[in-house]
Amino acid sequence: MPVYIPEDARRIMPNLLRDFATEALRKVGLPDGDAALIARYLVEVDLRGVASHGTRQLRRYVAEFREGRINPQPQIVQIMDAPSMAIFDGDGGAGYLLATRATEAVIEKAKTNGIAVASTRNHGHVGSAGIYARLALTRDLATFCVAGGIAWEKPTRPDATVWDAMSAPPMCFGIPTAEGPPFVLDMNANMLKDRSKLAEALRTFPDFIFKSLGMRFTSWFLAGILAGTATPESHRPKFSSATRGFMIVAIDVAQLGDLEAYKAEISRILRESRSLNPMPGLSSAEVPGSLEWQREQEREQSGIPLTEEHLDMLQHIATEINVPIPWES
Repeated sequence: MPVYIPEDARRIMPNLLRDFATEALRKVGLPDGDAALIARYLVEVDLRGVASHGTRQLRRYVAEFREGRINPQPQIVQIMDAPSMAIFDGDGGAGYLLATRATEAVIEKAKTNGIAVASTRNHGHVGSAGIYARLALTRDLATFCVAGGIAWEKPTRPDATVWDAMSAPPMCFGIPTAEGPPFVLDMNANMLKDRSKLAEALRTFPDFIFKSLGMRFTSWFLAGILAGTATPESHRPKFSSATRGFMIVAIDVAQLGDLEAYKAEISRILRESRSLNPMPGLSSAEVPGSLEWQREQEREQSGIPLTEEHLDMLQHIATEINVPIPWES
């Protein structure tokens, strides 16, 4: 399926965008390594065309660090360590740092024990959940991860329904392949973005609504609460935006059977599925992760298309914190 690129989009090379994001995060107090890590993740997501979770998020993150709502230099602590389990406390820091630590932990534990789970708490936004699935795929691990929040409160608006009980937590599945695009189902558990269309959706496709509602509760329960955020003190974080949790499960496919045969079969199924006719109204037959993978290959060479609105937002950040725009020099 072709990627829609607005007429006003300007292509920016990934290295320049990484340099800018790194310097912006350093300027608001992050250590060099942490700033570079988060910048790399944001640009990876832009390369894949998931614009909502790429460098657009800098506006939010820069404000959180400048206003003291997220800790720029956290002391991350592993508060539980078992052969196949771990829990990390983020000291109010960036969620990317915690989710990375958790993913690194499950990779090593799953390679040793076959399966592992890690949870995190007391941190900010973790970004696109697919980041962590792709980290584990480099070690041929299958994963499932979810993110959520803490301090759930009953909605107070007068017209609130059970649909409003949960927000929009992400979830992701990653499956290793032998060739071509890996299988990465990176999604939001909320399938209905426009609340005003709830009644219409219930009439025309009720399964869609009830399954989405169930996934939203599941994500919150497994990510937002499982790491120990059900206690009253956890509802009053020292850093006010450190209200997130994350959970990832990793499975070492090689300990269940023939890894290469498994990956070859997954690749065959995906390849042959993509050779079928596209769904109505689409120009190509794609499976989860394949379109994003194609964008990565193309944009790494030709640049990431950014709209004027996106570029203006980055310019505003640059002016506000006094960092240069590398693609303008």
